[in-house]
Amino acid sequence: MSWHPVIPWPLIIVVGLLLVGFTGWRLAVESRHRVRWGLRLATSLTMVVALLGPAVNGAIARQAASDVNVFFVVDTTTSAMARDYGEGRTRLDGYREDIAKIQEEMPGARFSIITFDFAARVVMPLTTDTQALKTATDNLRAEDSQYSGGSSVTVAQDRLKKTLEGTKERQPERSRIVFYLGDGEQTSSDQPAPFDLPDLIDGGAVLGYGSAQGGQMATTNADGSTGDDVTDSAGKPGVSTIDEKRLEEIAKQLDVPYTHRTGGDIGPAMEDADPGTTVAGAGASIETYTSLVWIAALVMAALLLADLFLVTREIGRLRRVEP
Repeated sequence: MSWHPVIPWPLIIVVGLLLVGFTGWRLAVESRHRVRWGLRLATSLTMVVALLGPAVNGAIARQAASDVNVFFVVDTTTSAMARDYGEGRTRLDGYREDIAKIQEEMPGARFSIITFDFAARVVMPLTTDTQALKTATDNLRAEDSQYSGGSSVTVAQDRLKKTLEGTKERQPERSRIVFYLGDGEQTSSDQPAPFDLPDLIDGGAVLGYGSAQGGQMATTNADGSTGDDVTDSAGKPGVSTIDEKRLEEIAKQLDVPYTHRTGGDIGPAMEDADPGTTVAGAGASIETYTSLVWIAALVMAALLLADLFLVTREIGRLRRVEP
């Protein structure tokens, strides 16, 4: 048996003293309606018990634990809106799906998201909070098309390097896994500087999205809304295509495998990613219990119904004796 208060202890004490004290006093001084005040005293006591949150103890569950820090490097340039992932879906949809699948494959790991377009930024620092990861992933947005001026596929190099160096210094015992998600399309006129991350990456993968035929893409606004499709200077629809050769070069620079993603099971892409070890039952312990508040609530309802019945009967009796 354990107690899990529904509201803070001080409030329970105040409520208990007021309700139990008043109904107990009325029961002591009342001569005609002792049964009714007895029911109300019992109701007050039951309410206090319910607020204390009685429960039956269960087993001690332990979360999975992993010795891995996972970094998602995500391309959020306008081409992420190209509709050539699966059946007319955007590449951004593919990013969201695969991040969720990877998280499921790596329970207990810590996750971080770094996005890049014309610049790179950490949109979510390392955390084991899977709900925070889901929220951050759902909120991924392509850059504002109005300010799109060309980008490099390796613009995240410096930000990623600093993040990995800091993590290695603070947590040298944890491996560092990097998943690069993008289409490999270089829109900057300059050649992309190669990723140079010696001894900072222990595994991961480059995941490519898009098709050789390419896909048209909607313009995007700062608030995440979309507009008409992108067009070139001649007014023709803009088409973005995947550059798998460049993605393979990035994979070689990071020393991780490359996989073209079109949906489906993420397992094959994870086979060579070396995602570290997950140890079931080695994480934080969680005490499980079965709440008994519902029983107290049922007792309260029965007592209140009995009190209501007595009050209703008394009102009926008074009406019958009226002249």
